[in-house]
Amino acid sequence: KEFPNHSKAVVSTQSTGMEEKFPKVADVFALYGQVLQDQRQFSAAEEKFNEAQRLAPENVTYMAHVATLKMMAENNFESAMTLLKEAYEKDPKCDFVLENLGMIYIQKQMYDDALECFKKALDLVKTEAEAAHLSALRIGIQCQAEVCKEYDVKPVSMSDIQDFSQMTPAPQE
Repeated sequence: KEFPNHSKAVVSTQSTGMEEKFPKVADVFALYGQVLQDQRQFSAAEEKFNEAQRLAPENVTYMAHVATLKMMAENNFESAMTLLKEAYEKDPKCDFVLENLGMIYIQKQMYDDALECFKKALDLVKTEAEAAHLSALRIGIQCQAEVCKEYDVKPVSMSDIQDFSQMTPAPQE
């Protein structure tokens, strides 16, 4: 799961030596990994998530974080999908894994699979905020799929765009 204000918490973690004080608490490593990921220090983040996974092998959210790193750092959706499917097999009731798997299906334009992941995840969430987030994703993809089908158009995915300059209109003269 995402930790609110995790950047502030990790600054505190670094200054107080939380990894040394709590070397067997997986969430300390996961929290640190999230901050490193935010700072785009992907290999260091992956080390922290892997340590968290080693400490708590039953917690598949750490695998989902590594999958996110694979997408962000390497643009490797296949590796990410493999990790997420493995995580799902271990724990089919982890809404975070289902959400991330759904996001990969969106990138691969596999909308029916994405919708199914979001539907399953919605049944598992624990807070209204999570439900609202997943509902918005699900409704957005459902609308996109229906419009594409209705007008026989192919949506543009992030993998179709080489750089963000393609997303902005050219300046008018």
